[in-house]
Amino acid sequence: MKRQEDFFKSICYFGVYQLLFVVIFILFSSVATFFHFLLNHEISVIESWLHNNHWEIIILAKFISLFLLNRWFHIRLYQLKPIRTLLVELIRWPDHRAIVVSVFMMVSYLSLSGTSYISQNLGYWYFHLIAFFGLVLFFGIDFIVIAYMQEVIQKNEELSSWQLGFVYTIFFAISFRLCIPDFYHLMPFAIFCFSSLLFLSGRYFKNWSNVVCFLLVFVAPMGAVFGMDPVWGDDFTPFPVKTKLTLPFLAAIWMISFCYYQYRDKFILGAHKLIR
Repeated sequence: MKRQEDFFKSICYFGVYQLLFVVIFILFSSVATFFHFLLNHEISVIESWLHNNHWEIIILAKFISLFLLNRWFHIRLYQLKPIRTLLVELIRWPDHRAIVVSVFMMVSYLSLSGTSYISQNLGYWYFHLIAFFGLVLFFGIDFIVIAYMQEVIQKNEELSSWQLGFVYTIFFAISFRLCIPDFYHLMPFAIFCFSSLLFLSGRYFKNWSNVVCFLLVFVAPMGAVFGMDPVWGDDFTPFPVKTKLTLPFLAAIWMISFCYYQYRDKFILGAHKLIR
């Protein structure tokens, strides 16, 4: 009974967090649009402003949602650790398998899709930085929320991580679709990244070192440098991919990567036994 209660409490809190994010994002976008209309700006100007500042609005909405959920936890008298303490405890040197998986995914994707070069986009360094850190925070803040829930709710380690991960992915996909118009058809890639992060974070979502590694080595560079940015696409990137991979290719890369991650040690142990 306690296990079911913790399970539903976890998904409710994560759902509320995502709902807050969507509502705050829409509110900020609406207020910005309203003031542009007061200034008699044309629709094209408003659309351009919203497009160019989309990442900033998203991250601000994420931070406010995290803050509100944190305040609610304090009201409910949960004993919460400061975010800095939480990060210090959870971040260590990543598993070398996570580094191999991150590099393999990038090399595989770029090899299959190919890249081109747009010299004039090299000057958009500000947008490259915003996209890089925007992607890190976009996914990373969700994992801060998950870490807090692990601290205060999911102390019953009998909870099924894969069931929680499946529901978390659904909530993530819904909020993504509501806040980011999928002009560049990158929603499957975003879900692919989020599910990969859940897997790498381990059975109880505590392995943050792997999460940070995957974000810094694969997710953020793919978005900022190679045009796999769900918000701006390849509008500002200097090395856009020529072809965005479809779900079968993404699934193949995912399966190879995580079979290696899950069974590498068993393969090596079996090979050693055969040699002997």
